[in-house]
This record gives sequence, structure tokens and C-alpha cells, in this order.
Amino acid sequence: MSKNKYILPVRGVWYVEYGGNKKENSHSFDIIAQRYAYDFEIRKNDLPYHDDYTVLSNYYSYLEDVICPSDGYVFDLVNYYPNTLVYPDRPIKCDILDPRGNYITIKHKNGEYSTICHLECGSITVEIGDLVTQGQVLGRVGNSGNTQGPHVHFQVQNGPDFNKSVGIKINFERTYTNKRKIKRIEKGMYVYSLDGGDQRNGRLFSV
Repeated sequence: MSKNKYILPVRGVWYVEYGGNKKENSHSFDIIAQRYAYDFEIRKNDLPYHDDYTVLSNYYSYLEDVICPSDGYVFDLVNYYPNTLVYPDRPIKCDILDPRGNYITIKHKNGEYSTICHLECGSITVEIGDLVTQGQVLGRVGNSGNTQGPHVHFQVQNGPDFNKSVGIKINFERTYTNKRKIKRIEKGMYVYSLDGGDQRNGRLFSV
């Protein structure tokens, strides 16, 4: 379990497409750095898109803000890859060499690093070496890298190397599902974090 506490890297209510502490809920459990990674997307009527699913702007997650999950500084980032096309039947594809696409890696205290992937080209608002604070907007959701539609990939690891570091179970703070506060989340949940911008009329909200 991570020594640091993290909020979700997004605002509002998001569906956990993949991820958690159980192998059956992960699409990457056997990849040690991604063992406890999450994929988040916005869903309505149990779908992440409306109308033509090959059009990126029809995805509810597309161009939503990506925010900093915990204080730290920007260790690494890429901000120039184009979006991967969405193909008929939505197979997972990668139109570039790096499956992360546009990404940000943040170094946190206690030797922990978080990585957020698949951001929109040119949307990242920070630079390597910048100090960042929890809840700060970092960029926007895109479809770059290894995807089948716009979503956010989020993981915490014990080093900066995306391929060789060891993934860490994430200790979430101020994170909820259906008004119930949780520290761990699993595939199939609708979740949200309160970072100061996700309170509506001073009350917790649910899907």
C-alpha cells in the first residue's frame, strides 16, 4: 500500500474500467509496474460514448481535465504524440511506439512516482521540474498511445521507470463511491474524489 495518499487524477464521477487489487480486475496484472494500475472513463447509460464511437469528440471523457493526484514535482512528460484512431469494433490499438502516449510522471515523497497516460497532444500545462499540488490541472484527456477510446490510465510505482519499477497499491483519500468513503477501488465502481472542486451544494454526490 502506498505511503502517500492520492486522489483520483480527474474531477467528477468516473467509471473504473479496469484496475484494483485483484488480478481478475486488471488488464495488466502480469506487468509488474502496472499491476495496480487503473483505467478511468466517464460513462452514461453504461457507455463511454454516444453516437459514432469512432469520433473522439463523442466520448464523454475526451478533453476533460486531468489533475494532480498528490503533491510532488514533474519528473518526466511527453506532450507531442497525436491521438490514436478508434477503429471499427474498438480493438485496442497503438498508433505510436510508446503505449503511454502523452504522459506525466510525478515524483512524490517516500520514493513514490505516479504516472498518468493518454493525454491530449499539446494539452499538458506543466514542464519537467515544476512543483505541482494536489488538484492542480495538468492537462486534458486524449486518446494517445495504447487505447480503444479516450480514458485515463493512472498508476503509482516505486521508481521512475515505467517498465521496470514495481507497481504499488494506491491508498486513496477523500475518494467515494455512492457516498461511501473508500481507500481502495476496484473495477466496476463509479468513483469520485473531493479535491475542493467536487462538492456540489456542500454535499457529497452520487451517480
